[in-house]
Amino acid sequence: MAEGRHLPSMATSYFLYFALLGIFMPYLSPVLLDLGYSKSQIGALWGVMYFFSTVTPFAGGRISDRWLSADKTIRLCSALLLFSAVLLWWSPSNVWVFIPALLLFTLARSPLVSLQDTLAMEVAGDNPNKFSRLRMMGSVGFAVSVTLFGYLADWWGLRVFFVVQVILCLILLLSSKRLPEQGKAQKATEHKVFWGNLNRSWWMWIFAMVCHWISFGPFNYGFNLLLEEQNVAAHLHGWYWVIGIIMEVVVFMGSSWFFSRWHFRTLLFLAFFANLLRWLMLGLYPVPWLIALSQMLHGFGFALFYAAAMQGISHYCGGKNRASYQGLFSTCVGGFASIIGTSASGWLHDRMSWDAMILWFVPVQVLGIVILFLFPLTKVPDPE
Repeated sequence: MAEGRHLPSMATSYFLYFALLGIFMPYLSPVLLDLGYSKSQIGALWGVMYFFSTVTPFAGGRISDRWLSADKTIRLCSALLLFSAVLLWWSPSNVWVFIPALLLFTLARSPLVSLQDTLAMEVAGDNPNKFSRLRMMGSVGFAVSVTLFGYLADWWGLRVFFVVQVILCLILLLSSKRLPEQGKAQKATEHKVFWGNLNRSWWMWIFAMVCHWISFGPFNYGFNLLLEEQNVAAHLHGWYWVIGIIMEVVVFMGSSWFFSRWHFRTLLFLAFFANLLRWLMLGLYPVPWLIALSQMLHGFGFALFYAAAMQGISHYCGGKNRASYQGLFSTCVGGFASIIGTSASGWLHDRMSWDAMILWFVPVQVLGIVILFLFPLTKVPDPE
């Protein structure tokens, strides 16, 4: 695979997918409220969506490794995304169409990041700086869409959400035609050793990652709902997200500096402690200026966490069955952890304010730090 030639297509793919996510993640909860769903129902819907997304990242990785390839699977998922986005636009008030379409959208969306990461790690050659700069384009896409959509929603109402989703899904599908082909130097022995190499250190490490992501539950469930509770103007919501995304970009850009000085495990500790401080700030004193300040920790709690976790997976698997390992990571972290975090957030938010709710997740973040300390990730031995 010629690395330089494929960098622009990978960067474009990340940009477009996260531009789509920059509308879906922050604005779906307000859109559902506008459609008449209660907070508990919204939390439950997020939980169901994440339940449907638990299997698909791992399934996508195994399909990619064994039968298709990451690029072909991305194109298939992009086509399903467009189909489901059209259904959502066509019938937002018909629950019998809307809910199945939302679940199909989730099923198609869930494997995309781990498959993009698989291709990006091949293109970058396991270079953390090159990978981080590619992944940074996703942060830029998120920042652009979350900011612009705040103004679009202010001008034309929240229902413009559905139109923009269809447009972005169409462009994403068209751009997927230019993705690099995944190298398929897979051997039968590599397929056989995958399950046997999931040792105790892997599962405990994953448990720590899951704890970290559960603590993101309130943020993923409805950060904009916190901004509403603190009377932040709707057109400014996107700018609060942008603060965090700017810090994502800064951290991704500086990844070579971080990784040249510290081991990925040390950087994971830094990410975990950054999140711990962030949730304490939001829970104890959630005034607008401090909310904005807390967003500056997002670059460490998310971007550094993600880049270090990808290097951890590469260290563990040695490049073999990469899509399967990254799919399993996404299933556990983006799936199971998100089910627990978002479902609990909706249930708790019906009973207390957003800032009181976030404090319930602080012990989970502390547990993740303890598990990460006690169980270092041990590299898988090469098969005979």
